[in-house]
Amino acid sequence: MSEAYPHLFQPLTIRGVTLPNRLVMAPMSTELGGLEGEVTPAMIAFYRERALGGMGLIIVEYTCVDPDTGRAHEYQLHLDDRKNLDGHRRLVRTIHDAGAKIFMQIQHCGQYANPKVLPGGMPIGPSDIFSKRDPEKMTCRGMTSDEVAKMVAAYGNTAALAVEAGYDGVELHGAHGYLLTQFMSPLGNKRDDAWGGDPGRRLAFPLAVIRSVRENIGDLPLVYRLSADEFRPGGLTIDDMEDISPRLVEAGADALHISMGWGVGQAFETVVEPMSTPEGWRIPYAARIRKATGVPVIAVGQIRWPETGEKAVADGDADLIALGRPMLTDPEWANKARAGRRDLIRPCTSCNWCISPHPGRIQVGCAENPRTGTELDPPIPTDMGKGKRAVVIGAGPGGASAALLLQQSGFETHIFETRSFTGGGIIASATPPGKEKLFWYSDYLGNRLAESGVVKHFGQKALIEDILAMKPDVAILAAGTRRIDLPIEGIDDPIVMDAYDLLMRERELGLPEGAHAIVYGGGETGCETAEFCAHHGVRVTLVSRSPADKLARSADWVYRMGLLRRLHENPLITILDNSHIRSVAGGKVTIETGDTATELEADRLLLAQGRRPADQLAEALGNAGITISVVGDSRQVGRIGDAVHMAYRAVQALSAQYADVTRLAC
Repeated sequence: MSEAYPHLFQPLTIRGVTLPNRLVMAPMSTELGGLEGEVTPAMIAFYRERALGGMGLIIVEYTCVDPDTGRAHEYQLHLDDRKNLDGHRRLVRTIHDAGAKIFMQIQHCGQYANPKVLPGGMPIGPSDIFSKRDPEKMTCRGMTSDEVAKMVAAYGNTAALAVEAGYDGVELHGAHGYLLTQFMSPLGNKRDDAWGGDPGRRLAFPLAVIRSVRENIGDLPLVYRLSADEFRPGGLTIDDMEDISPRLVEAGADALHISMGWGVGQAFETVVEPMSTPEGWRIPYAARIRKATGVPVIAVGQIRWPETGEKAVADGDADLIALGRPMLTDPEWANKARAGRRDLIRPCTSCNWCISPHPGRIQVGCAENPRTGTELDPPIPTDMGKGKRAVVIGAGPGGASAALLLQQSGFETHIFETRSFTGGGIIASATPPGKEKLFWYSDYLGNRLAESGVVKHFGQKALIEDILAMKPDVAILAAGTRRIDLPIEGIDDPIVMDAYDLLMRERELGLPEGAHAIVYGGGETGCETAEFCAHHGVRVTLVSRSPADKLARSADWVYRMGLLRRLHENPLITILDNSHIRSVAGGKVTIETGDTATELEADRLLLAQGRRPADQLAEALGNAGITISVVGDSRQVGRIGDAVHMAYRAVQALSAQYADVTRLAC
């Protein structure tokens, strides 16, 4: 038991299976499976690190019961026959050896199956669905009664195979709009037969599946994951689920995993929330289901810190605490919490880098933890820098990460930063409304540097002569960005300010409520600057050279949905798209939209028209014969995760130059 969080580290027994603590790794798609739906060594390594990190229960990602009709993607696990059993057995043994229990989540996508990976190319679900764009085009075929019965048996079959593989229990995925949800919800089930037509008949399929699974797993625990509220017009609400959840328990569920939302449209923001979502917002929903059923419930979603989970368990709102994205960020979360070292937890900020597309990468990843999804990569040697010196220029996410990795690798490491604090571009990203969680990461990096052996030269500009005088073997340039000068007449006018300087807190907005600011730039920085100004009561005209539907186009797509909605709904913000600013003088700004010029009075003109890499030192360092890597925004302006991953790869690449060579025994 932990003195800091005693309730989190109490054991809990569910139907004869004792979990060592109350912490659960939530099931998440990793895309680490094989093309035949098998468990791979990369997947085993991924889960093993989380089990070694102290989690009490690992719930393995969704495993499809019928790959011919229900897969989400080509790397999804499926277990519909015995050919994939060996991989699951190895996974189970590995997790047990690491000290955790392991459940399998079983699932079918229904109408959201990926047609590209289905032999017939047509998803199946409760009812026929046709394209909104082309009403003649069917996108999902309604299942016949015989097919429904066979699907019930398919769930039972996969559950039986899970038992044979050695799993300690199973979880049914009845949340987020997948097949079980589709039958239960009036949004997905338009049938009028034994499997639909009224609330009771819409429950027939989920209840039959629970009974089938129970019959096939015997006396092992059965968890049912549900969405406590679908957050869609006409969908199931928390009031409905308080009535439905006892029926699930009566059918054979031992515990309920309380998730939220539907995996499409605006409701997706409640499945995988943006960082503006409050910590622990779902816990009251879990408490209501727990009260309605009397069985253990798992609370999940936006639980980032151990004190949040501790309070939920202590107050009787939840019995178990599931961590999803935090497990990508810090596999050691549980061990650090047990030790009372909250300050060492690498914080998940809900930046959603993990679900964003990245060129050349298929598998799961994390902005802050570049090892996530690549656990089979050999560790960076801890002695390869012995007797060598490294210099890092810039203490943003890329520079700070590089410095910590270099020091861990044995280098005598020095880091230069013009400012007096760590964070760099993180500060500008964290300052807009609703993005304060990014300060968690900036603080984390600052604390890690403070406790490390890295020599810090803060408040000191990195000059080439000073760096060369240190005679470094390695240099990493992570100096961020510099302003792009724009062809605007009167750009030196006193009302003009760089939006980046404002968000970096190096300049004050200096305007009273009701004043008028013009923001020039429709990228993420410009949109966030507009929202920042409006948050302070300032009227804003956001001028974008691009169409309105291209605003903030490089932002994380979940965050972008909410950002654009807020911009369009905010009465203090006016958007002028397809427009250019030509001049500023005497408090007046000239804007061209097509062939029309408009003159607007403004108290402030904030320039957010992009920035360029600050890479000025790279050539001089290279010419001096120093091994130089340019990372982060100094290489290519991008997101925090891009900078951290570049830093990791740069230090990893040094092993080719400095690490000992291991010769094969064969």
